[in-house]
Amino acid sequence: MEHTGKRALVLAGGGAKGSYQIGVWRALQELDWTPDIITGASVGTLNGCLFTMGKIQEAEDLWRSLEIHDVLEVPATLKPEELRAFFLDIIRSGGLNVEPLAEMIDRLIDEDAVRTSPIHFGLVMTELGSLRSVQCPIEDIPEGQLKDYMLASSACFPALRPREIDGVKYIDGGWRDNMPLDLAAKMGAAELLGVDVDGIGIVRPNTTGLPTRIVRSHWDLGPTLDFDPARAGRNIALGYFDTLRLFGRCGGTAYAMLPDNEEFLARFAEQYQKLLAEVCARAPEIDLVEKNARLRANYPAPYAPNPSAPTRGALAPLELAAERVGVPEDVPYTPKLLAATFMGSFDKDPADRFPALLDGRDNTLVTERAIAAAVPEEFVTALVSKTLGELPIL
Repeated sequence: MEHTGKRALVLAGGGAKGSYQIGVWRALQELDWTPDIITGASVGTLNGCLFTMGKIQEAEDLWRSLEIHDVLEVPATLKPEELRAFFLDIIRSGGLNVEPLAEMIDRLIDEDAVRTSPIHFGLVMTELGSLRSVQCPIEDIPEGQLKDYMLASSACFPALRPREIDGVKYIDGGWRDNMPLDLAAKMGAAELLGVDVDGIGIVRPNTTGLPTRIVRSHWDLGPTLDFDPARAGRNIALGYFDTLRLFGRCGGTAYAMLPDNEEFLARFAEQYQKLLAEVCARAPEIDLVEKNARLRANYPAPYAPNPSAPTRGALAPLELAAERVGVPEDVPYTPKLLAATFMGSFDKDPADRFPALLDGRDNTLVTERAIAAAVPEEFVTALVSKTLGELPIL
């Protein structure tokens, strides 16, 4: 696909959450969106180097097998529930050694290949003494020192030890600039695509003035230092679908929504609005409760106009309800399939909790209004269940 100006992919730091970026890259390959520049902080540096070298399959294989012992020197017998206490002790004692990560970089990264790649690479790290962000395009990194700079960019202080280069100690680039958009602009980018994995650190305001899009997940990508192959596989899928959504290839807010060829969503929206109006006739404040549920769960307002995804607002209550009952988020759905999966995901119907609001059956209206106001997501889940119970799904 033809494009004018240089494109930059900007990979934020986030430790184990970096698996998400593999899915983003897979989607970008399908979309024929190839960056001219890649910048990264922390784990974004490792992924960025692998992408620059064209080692996407090696990167995916790595993340699908990566465990904490492959990255950090931790006791082999350490259980996941013991991680927090372990890291608190490590922080007090000066930080972990990252020799396993150093060995991984030795094995995977070919410095010459990064330097000669048509994709221009750069990273950021933080000088420990001054907490000054240091921007490093590949040409500013001395020959033979890429590994040291990568380890410095990834030294998630205080959990990990600082990395010393030429007598100066450096720590994780994310401490001062976890999404190095400015570095990409300085390297000549005309268009920016950032990948945010909700890592620890500072994301600076975007002052580049360049067209910028950001891929980020609706979902929690997991703990920063808990490397787990199963979670990595799930995060890869989320990164893939979120990128396709950003480029208009699928819909939804939390779930990857495929085209609604049966016009099921229109029938759902009509019945949902009808029931909501009936409930509001019994308790007018419920309209605000419904809107508040969307707001708290980061879903769009009711039927908000959205030229790129006109059904997104109508989907919101269905997605919110699916999330509430634990419908898996790492596979695509049509609206009808999401509804059917939702209805098969619980034993006790959520609608049973609100008989007065939903059916006007008994005298618990005051109690139910209080519950709905306190936990609006529960009420919306109940309303969705009631709506679907009155629609032919299968």
